[in-house]
Amino acid sequence: MIRPLLAALAAALAVAPPLAAQSAADNGPAEAFETIASWQGRWQVAETTALTIVFEVTARGSTIVERWETAAGLYSMNVYHRDGDAVIATHYCPQGNQPRLEAHRVEDGTIRFAFRDVTDLDAGESHTHALGFTAQPGGTLVRTEVYTGPEGMGDPSSYTLKRTD
Repeated sequence: MIRPLLAALAAALAVAPPLAAQSAADNGPAEAFETIASWQGRWQVAETTALTIVFEVTARGSTIVERWETAAGLYSMNVYHRDGDAVIATHYCPQGNQPRLEAHRVEDGTIRFAFRDVTDLDAGESHTHALGFTAQPGGTLVRTEVYTGPEGMGDPSSYTLKRTD
């Protein structure tokens, strides 16, 4: 009885990745998602007083909404959620398209999202192709994005975010 159980356990361990590899893979997207969740609150964009960015955790902690607010109201938003070994960012653009990007971990204080796909993209529209967040000393965040469109890949643009609450 013991010998078959030991053989089964040995076979399972032989095909399972090492524990350290499992932990690193499990902590990648979980750490990235928890990092984004830790930004919950209002952030002022240093480069303009016309834009505030709000991060809000919702859906019993499984989703994070990033709202871009102006004096005229809601401008756009991103929604973040886990999907297996990635964190997915869906950007709801004022142009009407919805690019989806994915990140797999936090590296050196930076979360980098890469293009996965886009829905409802019309001819002539640009869309988000890359998105990144880098934590800075003093608690600020640098948010960088790259758009691509009919003319090709654009230059990165960055905003510095400072928590206001």
